[in-house]
Amino acid sequence: MIKTLIKLKILKFILIGGISAAYAFKRYCDTKNELKSKKDKKPSLLTR
Repeated sequence: MIKTLIKLKILKFILIGGISAAYAFKRYCDTKNELKSKKDKKPSLLTR
């Protein structure tokens, strides 16, 4: 009984850690893509 509770707690921590790591990686990629898109947009000098 106690071993299963410990295993469940460890599994819970692994799941929470994985989800938080994926969220942090997503935020990092989003900010990187925003900076890249800002660099790519060049203002056009001739607007006719």
